[in-house]
Amino acid sequence: MSRTLVHRNAVAEVLLTDARALPDGRFLLAAQWPRSYATSTTVTTSGTGSDERHDPMLAAETIRQVGLYICQRFLGAPSTSKPIIRSVGFQLDNSTEPVVGYGATDVLCRAEVFDVRHVDDVPWPAALSVRIQFSAAGREFGSAFGRVRVLSEEEYETFRGPNAAAGPVPDAVHRRPSPTEVSVLSPGDVMLVRDPSGTLLVAPADLRHPRFFDHPSDHVPGMVLLEAARQAACLAGASPGRLNGCHMQALRFTEWNAPVHVECGPAEDGWAFQVTQSGDTTASGTLSFATKG
Repeated sequence: MSRTLVHRNAVAEVLLTDARALPDGRFLLAAQWPRSYATSTTVTTSGTGSDERHDPMLAAETIRQVGLYICQRFLGAPSTSKPIIRSVGFQLDNSTEPVVGYGATDVLCRAEVFDVRHVDDVPWPAALSVRIQFSAAGREFGSAFGRVRVLSEEEYETFRGPNAAAGPVPDAVHRRPSPTEVSVLSPGDVMLVRDPSGTLLVAPADLRHPRFFDHPSDHVPGMVLLEAARQAACLAGASPGRLNGCHMQALRFTEWNAPVHVECGPAEDGWAFQVTQSGDTTASGTLSFATKG
């Protein structure tokens, strides 16, 4: 599986291992969820560690890679194109999720492409939606979906403009939560700081984090925003639960050159979050948590 088709530099960060096209806009893809791929602490129901589960954020990363790969491998988008994830989400069934074994877990992804949009004189889709069903060892355990916008290299450069050259905003005067407060394993996994007024800002502790910054990015990656929202939910009171679903919509690029605020609070079916920058909403969505057993 080509690393470039899923926007990864390291082989270890490529989750997909094989793929084939089926009739009627359907695809079958194989993935492996590595045992070590985790930023949030795992949950066990027996207390023995024998039934610990994978980090649920693997579901979001899998649909991200599936969407990018299908666009370029099967639907004709050139390698120079710039696929952009506009929305992403997943839902997991905690009762059927695969248990972490001694090695990676083989995950089968049944994918379907729909809501495809074309523009004149361009042979590949300008945008499309993908939904997938996850199964492992013959048992379905969840689903995911995403919306991809495919820009040409020229369109991307025009759209990004001078913002593409901006670097991260320093956060030396801010206080960073402890790993325990946001349910992660190490200080480098923390994605948030508090400014002097107590407001939460998105500011990754490790800008060379192997999972979130496998390669340089000219904007704050969507996966960083999603993880920051999960951590904000922990600080707001969701820490007793384990993430089992989410939906995030990116309304515009989140830039490095201005503070990024994130707010999260209880909603009707879980927790709602909003990411803002310079007074504008750049991303928003919802999170759901399962009670620890």
